[in-house]
Amino acid sequence: MEKKLKFGIGIPTYNRYDLLKPCLFEYFFQFPDAHIYLLDNGHQNIIAETTNLVLYRALTIIENQKNVGVGASWNQLCKQIFKNNDYALILNDDVYFGKSQSLIETHIKNGKDFVRATPDWCVFLISKKLYEKVGPFDECFMPAYFEDKSYEYRMRLKGFTVLTRPDLNPLVYRSSQTIEKDPTILDQSKKNKKLYIEMWGGEPGKEKYDTPFNGKLNN
Repeated sequence: MEKKLKFGIGIPTYNRYDLLKPCLFEYFFQFPDAHIYLLDNGHQNIIAETTNLVLYRALTIIENQKNVGVGASWNQLCKQIFKNNDYALILNDDVYFGKSQSLIETHIKNGKDFVRATPDWCVFLISKKLYEKVGPFDECFMPAYFEDKSYEYRMRLKGFTVLTRPDLNPLVYRSSQTIEKDPTILDQSKKNKKLYIEMWGGEPGKEKYDTPFNGKLNN
């Protein structure tokens, strides 16, 4: 009998648990077989608010002492999820996915190693196999921006296809709600763009290097 591939759900949050909380209850019903991992980078008191939920739902809360950034958060979540699952479904805290468990299982059955929503990485499904071959997300892009572009380029270098699917687009898409509460994050975008160009020899779509920084850091 063919083994059923399992997936877990990871949701990093910095300052928008207020948007995530009502969605979380919906996810409990929409994904009855998936363990959900919440990673709190912003001391939002999530453990106290979800104490009763943990008693009867496969829910794990991870609290960081500081905001470790998007790349590091995705790494934390993937490493936790891949201990017991073949795939990780990563969701933004400021969207409402609003889709079913069967949709994700269909993508998994189709053998796709990476699929994301069409707008951006607000929703993406990644396999353990791809994560192990490509490696962890770049944590140098702090606290956000360009870590996704870098990983897409690295996937292509490893021969993986980056698929975008509209059926993974969230039912409610709220762009940059984290920035709305903390505009300083946007200031890092220009610095991260400069870092990206230094790392890969050009802007996204115009990269020239096959190794980060053209291998100079290894010399």
